Amino acid sequence: MRYLTLAPTFIFGIVLGLAIFAGPALAQNEGQADLDKATELKIGIASARDLQQLNEVVELLDSAIEKGLDEANQEFAEQMLVATIMERATALAEAVLNKPVADPRRDPRWVQIRQFALTDLQRAVELDDSLVDAYFLMGRLQSLPLGDPNAARRALTTVIELAAAAEEPADGEAAAPAEPPVTPEQLAQAYALRGATQTDPDRQQADFDKAIELTPDKAEYYLLQARAKVRQEDFDAALEAANKAAELAPGNHVVYEVKGLILRGQEKIEEAIAAFDTATEIEPNAVKPYQYRGELYSILGETEKAIEELTKAIELAPGNLASRLIRAELYSTTEQYGDALTDVETVLRSQPGLVRAHLMRTVLLTRLDREDEALATLEKLAEAAPNQPEIQLQLAGFYMDANRSGEAIESLSKVIEAAPESGIAYRMRGDMYLAIGEHAQAVADFAKSFELNPDDSGLLNNYAWTLSTSPYEEIRDGERAVELATKACELTEFEAPHILSTLAAAYAETGDFEKAIEWSRKAVDMHAADEDATRDMSAELAAELASYQSGEPWRELQQEGQSELSDEDPESEPAEEGDLAPLLDF
Repeated sequence: MRYLTLAPTFIFGIVLGLAIFAGPALAQNEGQADLDKATELKIGIASARDLQQLNEVVELLDSAIEKGLDEANQEFAEQMLVATIMERATALAEAVLNKPVADPRRDPRWVQIRQFALTDLQRAVELDDSLVDAYFLMGRLQSLPLGDPNAARRALTTVIELAAAAEEPADGEAAAPAEPPVTPEQLAQAYALRGATQTDPDRQQADFDKAIELTPDKAEYYLLQARAKVRQEDFDAALEAANKAAELAPGNHVVYEVKGLILRGQEKIEEAIAAFDTATEIEPNAVKPYQYRGELYSILGETEKAIEELTKAIELAPGNLASRLIRAELYSTTEQYGDALTDVETVLRSQPGLVRAHLMRTVLLTRLDREDEALATLEKLAEAAPNQPEIQLQLAGFYMDANRSGEAIESLSKVIEAAPESGIAYRMRGDMYLAIGEHAQAVADFAKSFELNPDDSGLLNNYAWTLSTSPYEEIRDGERAVELATKACELTEFEAPHILSTLAAAYAETGDFEKAIEWSRKAVDMHAADEDATRDMSAELAAELASYQSGEPWRELQQEGQSELSDEDPESEPAEEGDLAPLLDF
């Protein structure tokens, strides 16, 4: 560190000299007594980490300056104050930097100490704006989790500018200062830390390049470069940087973790697993390689291996919530719903506000036939967080399953209000409007959903079905229905009987009964060949075919409680009790 530190013998010499040469003037300084106490206490401090004594020195110096000192003593007191504040800030900063934490929110004392250090450093640079080490420490502290990236960037930029200014000779001088304000290693770290805060990729790359130029044997800077390239999805350049880091630090397990992530980005799954294996060989207790392997084995469909890896990660770090959530998802896919629920509830005990975990829990409760509990949980969540579209969307799904259409529509409307680009919400609300006979609203929602997600075969089917079969003439549009139904068939490779049925209905609405009969018969035959075919569906498809053979288009059957869209009577009679509604792809 190159801030001003006054040796005890030097301080004693200054005080003695002032006593001899200033003489009676000292008695006129109202703050002199506090300055003398501060000086005596400062000389007696055995360790720069004695925060209590440093606090006392700062308080005495502040008091001395406030009470008043002559010019010489004022300068001396200010120098000692800056030096003492820097000593205290450095001690506080080291306590933070030597104890890194992944989530500062879990350690409020750590956050408090960092803030104390930053407050001291800010005061130090206000007293002396040339303190390179103060700016450097500020940059380091603000670069930590939950720090202020903008403040970090400003402080580190000041370090770099002060270093550059020190290299330039003063006017009329030919030589640079004998000692630079920072070492090349510190300057490289300043560039690397600033690069990590940059939002512009080119500036970030320039900072990392400069850090590597200053200290080309530092593997960590190549890793920063590699991670930056991963974010830019330039995996080839990222892998090159990671390989260079591996050359410089072959025993650093983090290098192989990063390399594994790059290979995963390149979809080289087996090679990625091998890289994570190397990381584990170097550091068997490192958690992330187990977690990453678990994710990769899941991608490969090797669920048991994936669960085994994630279990090891959890054993090493029981607080590893990400691994628990991933394992819960895998347990769910293998129908181990009880184990999955245990993992999710463990996560929620640690982070009760995690929406994703709450939503997973409601799904698992449903799988365990605890629907009432799941619905009650969702309703409480929706009440506590009314602007969370994920919660409202899942709540709407429960209401739909329970045939509570009005409540489903209300929830979906809240989703749309909070997330107007949610195509699925418009699709689901359209389905609900269709279920209660509000065809105009259904078509409007289907049209909006189609704008947002034109390749949803289920949406295309329901949209086309409504345009083909609505009993309201102002709703129907056969030509448009044929377009939509044809695209739905193409997306499902003409292998979904109910979508072939919709295409038939669309042709019937245009008056092309030959095409309608052709596609309706294909739907009937395809459904009959399906081992899982249902009697209701078979009867419905047969009734549609018979209608087309008699030259009549199919009409959506009125449902009990259906609301009217216009004053005109629909073209078809209301359904008799026991009639079957057409199949919708909910």
